[in-house]
Amino acid sequence: MSGIITDNIGRSSGLVKAAGGGGAILQVKSLEVTASGSESGTTPSQLSQFDMSFAATKSDSKLLFQAHMSQGCSTDYITAGYFYDVTNGAIVGALADAAGSRQRVSWGGQGKTAAGSMWEITWGTWHEPGTTSSIDYTIYGNASGSGTMYINRTGSDSDSATYLYSAREASTFTIFEYAADTVTLT
Repeated sequence: MSGIITDNIGRSSGLVKAAGGGGAILQVKSLEVTASGSESGTTPSQLSQFDMSFAATKSDSKLLFQAHMSQGCSTDYITAGYFYDVTNGAIVGALADAAGSRQRVSWGGQGKTAAGSMWEITWGTWHEPGTTSSIDYTIYGNASGSGTMYINRTGSDSDSATYLYSAREASTFTIFEYAADTVTLT
């Protein structure tokens, strides 16, 4: 069977009708982080291994930021942070509501009970840069209290080929550019 599909008869034979309009995603840029790293302190700090420049193709585009981060901690603490626009010195995307003197973040990691633990955090947010100029973006993050947050490894980082808890992982940071008329943010 060939030609344009206009009903479900063609679809039942295994043909798929092309979506109308097209062009919803204008570009995608992704960064894969395989090296390990660490950050210490009591407030989120720049995680430079996630530095990425991005220039939207249209000034009214909407950007979807997504990250998958593998992390561990030195002690029984949680981790937290947000996406950050280094060029303009501003947090990107949604943050939690303000409440007292609490820090505001867009993602938070689970607590753990041993330095040999590692977990994955996956989160995303929308951003409207309003320009086609290149902007430098990154991820800010840290562990609570006096703990150290480790990227792509556990806090103990034991050198053992026989235990999976000693394994190392990879992380990603991806930006999707969507045409303005395909995304409604409310």
